[in-house]
Amino acid sequence: MKKYKAVLFDFDGVIGKTMDDNYNAWRYALSKYNIDITKNEYFQLEGMSTTKTAEYFLSENSKSIRKAKEVVEDKEDYFLKNNKFSVYTDVKSLLPYLKKKGYSLGLVSGGSFKRIAKSLSNKLLKYFDVVLTSDRVKKCKPHPEPYLTAAKMLSVKPYYCLAVENAPLGIESAKRAKMDCIAITSTLDKKYLKKADKIIKKLGELRRIL
Repeated sequence: MKKYKAVLFDFDGVIGKTMDDNYNAWRYALSKYNIDITKNEYFQLEGMSTTKTAEYFLSENSKSIRKAKEVVEDKEDYFLKNNKFSVYTDVKSLLPYLKKKGYSLGLVSGGSFKRIAKSLSNKLLKYFDVVLTSDRVKKCKPHPEPYLTAAKMLSVKPYYCLAVENAPLGIESAKRAKMDCIAITSTLDKKYLKKADKIIKKLGELRRIL
């Protein structure tokens, strides 16, 4: 097995149990424009920046993308006021385990730094050597820039990085960055995750791989 030096995690749906709250926030923000979305529609777009997500749903429903900024503000505001944030069961034990084994750790998310910083406790945030969000890169997932930038910040070649994702756009981003990618079926069925190198059901299964 390849000797990895860094593990890069997506946030929503991998570390944070946030996808349902995000979905509810998007539904609220888009309802002002008479747009309704399904969970499956949104979950497949996970990893895309908030602005691009807003533009996508507006465009798909023949609405002006000039409203995207307002939609994003409404969505983020609703989320921060109404979310019931928690992390997945294995997170609290897995992060110190990986650090003890000498891995560099990173968060690579399509969300905003403000939302992640407010959601994740400092106790858990400290385990990550790099936190890279959509507001800190020019091009977001599925472009490889987020993962390539995180690897560069960690001074680790992409070949030695393992990405952990839960959605097609994130998997594509990691693979285009020439990284191995493990997908977790936390939000989508494995049929949507086929481009990953390996598919697991729970984050704790990484212990058998790393």
